[in-house]
Amino acid sequence: MNSIARFSDNARGAFYWGFLCALREQHKQMSLLHVLIGLQAANPKILPPADLKKMGFEPLDISDLSQIQSEMQKLQMQSQLEAAQEGLGAANDSARAWGFGFPLLENAKAALRAAASCADAFGTRSIGAAHLLHGIFVTDAALAEKLRGANWTDVKIQTLCREYRDEQEGTVALDAFEMMRPRITRCGIGYDLHRLEAGRKLIVGGIELPFDKGPVGHSDGDVLAHALCDALFGAAGLGDIGSHFPDTDPKWKGANSLLFLEHARKLLDEKRIEIENVDAVVILERPKLGPHFPKMREALAKSLGVSSEKIHLKAKTNEGVDAVGRGEAIACHVAATLVSR
Repeated sequence: MNSIARFSDNARGAFYWGFLCALREQHKQMSLLHVLIGLQAANPKILPPADLKKMGFEPLDISDLSQIQSEMQKLQMQSQLEAAQEGLGAANDSARAWGFGFPLLENAKAALRAAASCADAFGTRSIGAAHLLHGIFVTDAALAEKLRGANWTDVKIQTLCREYRDEQEGTVALDAFEMMRPRITRCGIGYDLHRLEAGRKLIVGGIELPFDKGPVGHSDGDVLAHALCDALFGAAGLGDIGSHFPDTDPKWKGANSLLFLEHARKLLDEKRIEIENVDAVVILERPKLGPHFPKMREALAKSLGVSSEKIHLKAKTNEGVDAVGRGEAIACHVAATLVSR
């Protein structure tokens, strides 16, 4: 199956440990339960051992890796000998086409297909542990009921899938898949300017800065967030910030502009577009912005669901020229690079 090459390191780990579980039970095929137990062993931060126990299953003890490696080699050799004696070579060959040296039951194969479909729906190239958990949930009603008993709802799993980002669980071999679905680069620019008045809060990049002036605006006047929204909307062909959040709508009065970025992120996810890079220049005479950039990058990245390394911020003065130079206004330019799948 082509999707095997798309599995993240963490998702592939589920099959490694599921393989061990099946071998220990002397099963000749890996079941969906084996995959679930393997998923927990490979991803204890996502699926804690306590959750597996709530479902009535015992987690694998994988503390002694050297002993386990030796055990797996012996069990695998024994399994292969038994398969050869029973004429199951063809079944094993078929399983290797999936990327594993051990046959999978049909429900396990169905879960893999569902995981791939889930990754496609959320626009990720790789298939992560969250997608595999979704595959298990929608494939086996009995296991889904046990997952619900451990507080794993469909909404909770969907949230994990929505928050998953490529390469957060290691790189994967995607060459063949990339050839089938080429990536298209999109670029957008954004600009915003606000007058500054005494006694108002100065919000830039989602962070309140200590200063005696702040922007005049319908929302919180966050010039960086607004310019960034326009850059993202423009690159994705989604209009501009005014069409999504008109200043004539009272519900946006004083609104936190990070909410605008979260909305933009949702729209990008729906169109299977991801943020590759953001480069912004904020123009302001005072105060100095550089010391606040780390917190700004963190706030912006969280709202957009990307790593802060993709957010690049710079600050300039206007050398005393025009309203910005006289300290009467703040402006921002943003360039955003997106990639569609």
